[in-house]
Amino acid sequence: MFIYSILHTYKFGLEPLDFYMKSLNEFRNYEDMVDKRLVEIASLSYNFNKIPPIIGIIIANKFGNTLMVFEYEDRIKNNYGPIKSYLSKNDKNFLDIDLISMYFSSFRAFAGQTNIQNLSNLEIHGSNIKVQIYFLFDNYMIILFLNSKIDLNLKNKAQIVQYFEDMLSKHEFEFKHFNASHSRKVIRILEAKGTAWLKNLNKKYKQFFENEFFKKHEIIDIVMNQMFPIIQKELGEYLIGIPEDILLNISKEIRNKIQDKMCEFNIDLS
Repeated sequence: MFIYSILHTYKFGLEPLDFYMKSLNEFRNYEDMVDKRLVEIASLSYNFNKIPPIIGIIIANKFGNTLMVFEYEDRIKNNYGPIKSYLSKNDKNFLDIDLISMYFSSFRAFAGQTNIQNLSNLEIHGSNIKVQIYFLFDNYMIILFLNSKIDLNLKNKAQIVQYFEDMLSKHEFEFKHFNASHSRKVIRILEAKGTAWLKNLNKKYKQFFENEFFKKHEIIDIVMNQMFPIIQKELGEYLIGIPEDILLNISKEIRNKIQDKMCEFNIDLS
């Protein structure tokens, strides 16, 4: 690419400054293209093309009555579906949201009937999605449905729990008397605001994910650049008589495999 730019300098008679700026812009465009491709690969590896970081959130009372549902549904652009589409085996047999709430409320009932004291949260892991359940004020459950490959850090979890604690405290009457006409109107407004909040939360998480991804790769590149001469040296000492070009290729293959494995680790750099 750089040689290509030099040829263009002579061909079109570019001034040195013009040539420098053109080369710099080409290099930046190349970097942007590589970064974009890296993000695409990372998003695919985390299934973000099919499952958003936070699929949705159900707010229910301790009896399993569903009070509100926030869903990150965007079939037109991202093919993201509602919560029940991820919990059902096919489109014809969707689970009812109320049944989901009732099912998870049984965990709290079980804890109350056994010696599990002060149960505050539960987490259920699957290969495609995972569920985090937070019990608030002894009367409510916050049920988060997540992409199984993501891990919310303590700050993320605290922000989400605080959001619902503030909401439940401020609208205690409406949630307690959720079937009342006035309560339903208030809850519908809160649900619309919550859906917008969830969409923004997903957007922020994806930005955070991209920043962490680049940061992790920069650190791994530095580490592997330091390790590569060591790998070459060790192979050269043990594989005596092997041609240098073969040793170099083996060294690169080992480095790439180590680098790929390190990239799989979920390193919290925040």
